[in-house]
Amino acid sequence: MYKDQTSKHHELFIIGGGAAGLMAAVTARDQGIDTAIIESNDRLGKKIITTGNGRCNITNQSTATGTDEAAALSRKYHSNQEGFPIHVLRQFGVRQTIEFFSSLGLPFVSLENGRMYPMSLQAASVPGVFKLALEDRNVPVYYKHKVLDVTVSAGHPRFAITCQTETEEQVVYTSDYLFLCAGGLTAPKTGTDGSGYTLVQRLGHTLINPVPGIVQLKLDYPYLKELSGIKFEGEAHVIVNNEVIRTESGEILFTDYGISGPPILQLSRKAAYNLGIGESVTLSVDLMPERTEEELIDFLEIHWGIFGHRTVADSFVGIVSKKLIPVLLKEAGIDQQLHLLCQDLSWKTKKIFYRILKRWEFKVTDTNSFTNAQTTAGGIDTTELIEGTLESKLVPGLYLAGEVMDVDGDCGGYNLQWAWSSGYAAAMALAKRRVSAT
Repeated sequence: MYKDQTSKHHELFIIGGGAAGLMAAVTARDQGIDTAIIESNDRLGKKIITTGNGRCNITNQSTATGTDEAAALSRKYHSNQEGFPIHVLRQFGVRQTIEFFSSLGLPFVSLENGRMYPMSLQAASVPGVFKLALEDRNVPVYYKHKVLDVTVSAGHPRFAITCQTETEEQVVYTSDYLFLCAGGLTAPKTGTDGSGYTLVQRLGHTLINPVPGIVQLKLDYPYLKELSGIKFEGEAHVIVNNEVIRTESGEILFTDYGISGPPILQLSRKAAYNLGIGESVTLSVDLMPERTEEELIDFLEIHWGIFGHRTVADSFVGIVSKKLIPVLLKEAGIDQQLHLLCQDLSWKTKKIFYRILKRWEFKVTDTNSFTNAQTTAGGIDTTELIEGTLESKLVPGLYLAGEVMDVDGDCGGYNLQWAWSSGYAAAMALAKRRVSAT
C-alpha cells in the first residue's frame, strides 16, 4: 500500500548516520544488503566530531587482554538488564574494532589509559573514512530528512518511514527492515534530541527514564564559590542509603555549581540514576587517599607538634591548596580565630579536620544537563530486544543499535565501542536472518 507514495525503497533503511548507524550501514552492505541511511543533519557523524575533545576516543584497549576480553569489556557497561551487553561484545570487541578501522584506512594511536584515537588526532577523520566507505559501496544517504513517523504493515514492504525534508515537504520511504540508530539525548545540537525514543515507543516499546551520564554533579554546599577552581588528586565515593555504591580516583575539580573531573564523570551515572528514582545521594571526597586516616592523624599531630607556634591557617600551607584553607577554617568553626595557634587546637576541632580531609561529604542535588553529558543512561528497555541480535521482540524486522537502548558505558571510549559493536551485531544478525530465510 505504501509503494505508490514514494519512489524510495530499500531493503534496509537505517535511521541515524551517527556511529552505530555508520557501522551498521557498512557492515550490512558488505553482507549484500541493499542499504540506505536517513540523516537529519547535512553531514554524517556530527556528534562523533565533538567527542574526545575533538580527537574522538574510538575505543579503549585496556580490556583487550586475557582469555575473555568480552567479559572484561562488559564490566564497563551499565543496563537495567544485567549481562545484556556481553552477547553483543562477544561478536565485536576492541580487537575487531581496530581491524575494522584499519580495513577502512584509519590507523589508531594509543594514548593515556588505553584510550585509542585516529592517528590524525582529529575526530573528523572518523566520519571522513566512513563517508568514503559508503561511497565505495554505493550506499545512499538522505540528508536533512527528519523522521516524523514509522508505521508497520503485515504485507510488503513492511516499514513506511515518513520524513520531512529541508523544504518541509513530506515524503514516505519504505523498507523491508529498519534499524533505529537515532541516539539518546546528549548533544541535542548534533541531532540526538530523543526523537528516536518517541518513534520506538509508538511501535510499542518501553522507555526507561533517560538521565545524563558521564556528566558533572551539582552539590548543595554554601562555599562552592570559594572552592571553585581547586584541583586535587583524590578519591570520590557515591553513597546511597548509607552504602558506597561506587568509588573512583583521579583528578577532581571543584566548580561554582559543584564538582567535576574524570572520577566524578565516572560516578555520575550512579548518582543520576538514583536521583532519578527519588533516592538521596551523597558524595564523599577523600583529599588525601595516599594516607589512611590513622596515617593522616599521625602526620598532622607531628606537624602541629613541631609547628605549634604557627597559626592553624599557616599550618596548612604546603599541605593543601591555599584557596582551600579558609573553607577548612569555616568548616571547623574557627574562621573568626585567625590567630589561633596549632598548640591551642582542641581535639574536637582536630577531628573535624581529619573528617574533612578524608571523608568530606556533600549532598548531590542534580547533574548538569544533557548538553554537558557525554552519554545517556537509560533508554529503550533491552528486555524487549533479542539478546545478541538486537532485534525487537515486538516488531520483527526492527533492530536497535547504539545509545537509543538502555546501555551506557564508562568514560574512555566505551560508548563509541558500544556503537561499533551494536551496529555490527545488528547488521550481522539481519544478514544471517536473510540467509536462513532463503
